[in-house]
Amino acid sequence: MRAHPVMSMDEARAWLAEVLPDTDARLRVESVDGNRVVCAAGPDGLERRRDGPLSGPAMFWAADLAGFVAVNVLLGPTPSMVLATSSISFLEPAEPGALRVAAEVVKIASRSAVVDARVTDHRGHLVAMATLHFALPSRAGRVALAAQAGAAT
Repeated sequence: MRAHPVMSMDEARAWLAEVLPDTDARLRVESVDGNRVVCAAGPDGLERRRDGPLSGPAMFWAADLAGFVAVNVLLGPTPSMVLATSSISFLEPAEPGALRVAAEVVKIASRSAVVDARVTDHRGHLVAMATLHFALPSRAGRVALAAQAGAAT
């Protein structure tokens, strides 16, 4: 799927800071290219396991949030969408440090979006892959939300 984003990288950063104010220090949008968004997470705020590597929940959090950003970049602000189902495979332990997440929107339907996310650690090693399925409000609901947001500004 090749699509044209409705938000630039700077707009995505500003929107994310507005919707999730405490996230900016933990997740940063690095690039927006068509239906693909690359984000960097950490190293601060990423939980570690007792034996040293980053925790699975920390990697899942980064993949989930990057997927959320990727869908919003294509549709415009849709904060009421929710993660409906997901599958993640942890491929190897992630060394402590920053993570990079490449989230690609592979399908957008009228009420759902599917994202593939690839998580790499600071060494560039692929440490996790996830498929995220987001439930979207109806198109009429998205139009109403956009109109509300426009009226508020």
